[in-house]
Amino acid sequence: MSSGIVLPVSALVVPLDIDLIGIPVEGGQSELIVPGEFFAYRALDAAVRVSTGAGRSLIRFGTIGSPGPIGVAVSVFVDEESGEVVSGIELDDVTPVNTSLSRFVDCVRRLAEVFPYYSEDSDYEEWEAGAQRVQDVVCEIDSAAYQEGAFWYEFRWDVSMGEFHG
Repeated sequence: MSSGIVLPVSALVVPLDIDLIGIPVEGGQSELIVPGEFFAYRALDAAVRVSTGAGRSLIRFGTIGSPGPIGVAVSVFVDEESGEVVSGIELDDVTPVNTSLSRFVDCVRRLAEVFPYYSEDSDYEEWEAGAQRVQDVVCEIDSAAYQEGAFWYEFRWDVSMGEFHG
């Protein structure tokens, strides 16, 4: 027996669930509150302080992707002095993610709320529209974070390839 109610497919799609977790910072009494995961990003069990060759103090709190065949994943750091979130394989060659940890958290949460960015049977135009929504969200939260070569810029272009459907 049917109730006669037909829901559109979009009503059946659930946004990503983002859990914020506290991870202890090595050598201190503090912790970072970060997203547990978001697509290829994963938080570490414990954050680790590292220093660049130039003396910049970073706290490594996550990774993007798996180590892969060469055994190296991209690390995600927060700069202890500026508060900026950056990523990279090499400590002295990092790229911007967000201007602060709170803006990183906000970007992840908002982008999770608007996921999926398009349907599974969508076409290039819908992929591009979804990618533009991603760009708009990032720019609304942290316009300085959206720059060529930076994490969110690359994420936006990945979304435009059609792989981020529900």
